[in-house]
Amino acid sequence: MKLAVTVDPADNSVFRVFEDTRVITIYNVDNFEITESEMVGTMDENVNDIISVVMMMEAECILCGDITEESRSRLDDEGILYYSGFYGNADEAVHDFINGYIVFGPDE
Repeated sequence: MKLAVTVDPADNSVFRVFEDTRVITIYNVDNFEITESEMVGTMDENVNDIISVVMMMEAECILCGDITEESRSRLDDEGILYYSGFYGNADEAVHDFINGYIVFGPDE
């Protein structure tokens, strides 16, 4: 499974505002373990660019901090699952997500 996470590369925390994301980390997960991660630039702070990177990297979903209704709608249009409300260390957020410690469904 591949997960995308909006990140602040300065401290590897989940980036607070989806629409201003300049870096995404793509995590490869196998058997509930992170096997590989790669930081990828979003080319610009534009929602379409962010979504293009997620699609290009073939991530199954994206974890992020705060996200607007417009961005949610755009992700829905592309069939990309997203989970918002993540804060703190990105690696820990992925670990908690894949191990079921975070109990909620995709945003509606």
